[in-house]
Amino acid sequence: MKKTGILDVKYSLTQILYFASYSALMGYASVYLLDQGVSNSLIGTTLALVSIIAVFTQPVAASAVDKKTIKLQTLVNIILIVTVALSLCLYFFKLQTMILLCVFVGIVTCMMTIQPLFNSMAFLFEKYGIHINYGLARGLGSAAYALASAVLGYLVEDFGTSAIPLFYIIGNILLILVVYTYVIPKNQQKEIQATDQQQEETEQEQLSFFKFCAMYKKFMVFVVGVVLVFFTHTIINNFFIQVITPIGGTESQMGIAVFIAAIVELPAMAMFNVIRKKIDCATFLKISAVVFAAKHLLTFLATDIFMIYVAQVLQIGAYAIFIPASVYYVNEVISKADLVKGQSMVTVGITASGIIANFAGGILLDAVGVHDLLMIGVAVSVIGALIVFLSIEKKKTVIE
Repeated sequence: MKKTGILDVKYSLTQILYFASYSALMGYASVYLLDQGVSNSLIGTTLALVSIIAVFTQPVAASAVDKKTIKLQTLVNIILIVTVALSLCLYFFKLQTMILLCVFVGIVTCMMTIQPLFNSMAFLFEKYGIHINYGLARGLGSAAYALASAVLGYLVEDFGTSAIPLFYIIGNILLILVVYTYVIPKNQQKEIQATDQQQEETEQEQLSFFKFCAMYKKFMVFVVGVVLVFFTHTIINNFFIQVITPIGGTESQMGIAVFIAAIVELPAMAMFNVIRKKIDCATFLKISAVVFAAKHLLTFLATDIFMIYVAQVLQIGAYAIFIPASVYYVNEVISKADLVKGQSMVTVGITASGIIANFAGGILLDAVGVHDLLMIGVAVSVIGALIVFLSIEKKKTVIE
């Protein structure tokens, strides 16, 4: 497997810009929308609606790429251009609440739709014989998320919530420029041409969504476990300001807490390529499910901001392990013809958890409060971890 330094750098930069923008968009969604006069229930309903739409747009986009209806690079940039256009409307115009929410839904849907496409991009390069260090790139993305979260916490306190959309407008414009410059070296392009006919024959046998589910039953059970594990994770992330306010937390402290969780992801993700040769992805996924539950339990028990900070440190064994492990796990248990679809299914599972978590979270926050909501979340996390344990399949081939 060859290494092409410039593509490695560009892919890392792609992850950095994407997650810095995503930090502003989703990490501060509640902060921004609350400032616009939107209630907790309506915020939750809005984020749930985004998740519902993304459940459909993610596999549709993946299928389009799998079937070569459109090039991956082209599709990503089209989605990003739409995102920037909608974001500019949000920044420059004073919109009525319902119009504002519709625009916001469009922006978040676009950003969630391209996330599995970026994951697939790393493995797309491998077909050209180019190795991309996904773990390092994704870890740098988490570091960017961390830094952006910390900086935004102070910017919002000093300049107000208008800094939030401006931040991800700039990030997405830079992201468009980086993705546009992706070029596979000509010598690698020629090497793959000989296999194009065989690949096209494989693509003609592309599975529909329902056939995919039928063929990969155990994998789909795993996706259900992912939905449950990410339930409380989604609630904490999307309603973080509401979670920490009762124990005296502020916007800047929220930024610090998010920074801690995101920055500890960097070493775990950066070293994942090395460690996975000694510990298989199935074991990593089991570990992450347990640590997720522990993190949610500690957040539930927190009585001050310091305990929240400690809980955030557990991210190193939860999200930081789960993301790269799940990406490689899909590559191990799903056939090559359905890889993009398989990657998309994991993201769809996380997105589906957002439908439940955001909708139920917003309503329950107004109805029963943070304490009872987090208690429910801990129970759901434990059930999800059990399902992950039962559905994980061992890798059958040796890692190269």
